[in-house]
Amino acid sequence: MKRGPIIPSRLRLLWSALLAALLVAGFAGCAGGTPRPASAATTAQVAAAPPAAAAPLKAVLFGYIPDSAKDNFQALRKALTERFQAAHPQVSLSVTIDPSLNLYDFKLGGELSTLLGSGAGAVDVVEVDTLLLGTLVDSGWVQALAADNRELVPAAQSAAVVDGKVYGVPTYVCSNVIYAHDGGLTAVQDGPALLKFLSALSAQTPLVGSYHGSFTLPSVYLDAWADTNGTAGLAGAYLPPVDSKTMGSFAPLVASCAAGGKNPCLDKTYANGTGAETAFAQGQANGFVGYTERLFYILDAAPSQPLPSVISAPLGLGTHPVMFVDALVVNPHCTGSCLANAMQFIALMSQLGTRNLIAFSQDSPQPTFPRYLLQARTDFYQDALARNNPFYPSFWQIVRSAVAFPNQGFTADYLRLGPAVLHALGGSSVAPAR
Repeated sequence: MKRGPIIPSRLRLLWSALLAALLVAGFAGCAGGTPRPASAATTAQVAAAPPAAAAPLKAVLFGYIPDSAKDNFQALRKALTERFQAAHPQVSLSVTIDPSLNLYDFKLGGELSTLLGSGAGAVDVVEVDTLLLGTLVDSGWVQALAADNRELVPAAQSAAVVDGKVYGVPTYVCSNVIYAHDGGLTAVQDGPALLKFLSALSAQTPLVGSYHGSFTLPSVYLDAWADTNGTAGLAGAYLPPVDSKTMGSFAPLVASCAAGGKNPCLDKTYANGTGAETAFAQGQANGFVGYTERLFYILDAAPSQPLPSVISAPLGLGTHPVMFVDALVVNPHCTGSCLANAMQFIALMSQLGTRNLIAFSQDSPQPTFPRYLLQARTDFYQDALARNNPFYPSFWQIVRSAVAFPNQGFTADYLRLGPAVLHALGGSSVAPAR
């Protein structure tokens, strides 16, 4: 899940009674104008003048979440802004939630280097996937934070630390699950059993989801690798060759989506939009694999269908859940009052009430489904809203046992791992293995 030099939010003006005029200097990244002389002012007039307007605090949040109100996140941005400014009326806040922003673009001159840089388009706070965190730290694009993450899931805490320093405050965690409209799903413990179980149900296609993408395919393979080999050596699996034991379970599951010589789960057919969710919701497939929040789109596509069962996705020869962690990081150029304001915003975003607002779509003016996003706060799952929800108690069992993907190494290796996995799968046109 784009800054000139940061100027303190209030300029401290030193005046002398002997001065008849003031020279106002313009700063890049704040006013950005050319210095010009000010008109003469008396000491009394200066004392009565309002303080200089502070630069607004700018935050970019993940846009890869369900738009519950179907209004391009307008209601969510409004709710977050109003909550923050009610507590901090002296700070102007600008929140961006835009799915078109590529918050996985970590190349020099790309999206993240712009957002976390010092030129035009830079902001103060960005929500990122900690899979990238080591690279962001090495690039000098984020700063260490004096943050207390002890109320968060332990795996999320570890994902925000690089070389013993905290660089982010986690908000979401994400893990692959299986949804199926059959209660027998909960007894499934590994990939071969999953394929056998789903193949025995009514639809011709056992399992749908999306494996396409330079980040998606290698990360789903790594999920299957951890299911097969355990999570302890996960960082060592970031590079080829691919593991034959893992592929023995993972490849048939991927292939089960194919029909007519094409595999919509592996090519671009299901990569964007909600095609896989709709296929499952409408009974064209027996199971769905993906992140928990995809349930929003499943329910939205067929609201009258019974609720599905859910388990952690056993893609390998066992089940050992791993998860991504998303966290708020701060631009290193945001210092002084900017940093203080940024930490106040992060504190608001970390509050249980804010996490409930987002998870349960409380920003939507019309009744809708929860977003079913996994939250990084431990107490979120003990709160009544989550405890009384038909899915979050099951999600909590997954979250509490999952480990986070290592936050260093992936960005250097995924461009080799992904093609190797695709080659092992036989390319995008995989014939069904049945």
